[in-house]
Amino acid sequence: MRAYSAVMRNAHFLILLLLVPGAMHASEKKAPLITVRVHAEGSEREGPSFVAPIELAYPAKRIFIRKVPIVGENDIAAILPFSSADGSLGCTLKMDADGTQKIEEHTTTARDAIVAVLINGRIASALRVDRRINDGIITIPSGFLPEEILVLQTKHPTIGKEKEFQAQKKQALASLSKAAAAKKKTEKKTKTKPSPPPEP
Repeated sequence: MRAYSAVMRNAHFLILLLLVPGAMHASEKKAPLITVRVHAEGSEREGPSFVAPIELAYPAKRIFIRKVPIVGENDIAAILPFSSADGSLGCTLKMDADGTQKIEEHTTTARDAIVAVLINGRIASALRVDRRINDGIITIPSGFLPEEILVLQTKHPTIGKEKEFQAQKKQALASLSKAAAAKKKTEKKTKTKPSPPPEP
């Protein structure tokens, strides 16, 4: 994968590279266990009610993205996780019929524009639209944590393995439970660990 100008395999987007750490938080009455939202590039002229700034580290650039996403986690029909070169996880998303239509409309009218992917409110990837997408399949090249992929696996089947969804869901729930128990155990050890004596 080449930075900025290389087309991701089966991605239909170009990865734009690094983002300065930051996030745009959308208000939620009741937040789901995971949010995956694709936001379109906007203009500062649209005003703070409609857009928010993000900083790209390479190329160094400040852009604005629209607060209302093009698609979100409720538009996902199936997933295909994979390991990313930066040590995080990426995921190919297959949208449902409504999400497919929204992606097709955006990629038809916004060629060469940037989209930002927010996972649980944090900016994970910035991508550049390089072609019209009519199959509803987009690839988020990086930015997912292992627990977030497990949560997605409890909600959506793997692309091409839809019949195995119940077994996948059961395994993902077991893994989440195991991870939560391990985290709780670690936190308990940290709390009970005695402090070192003060230096004389």
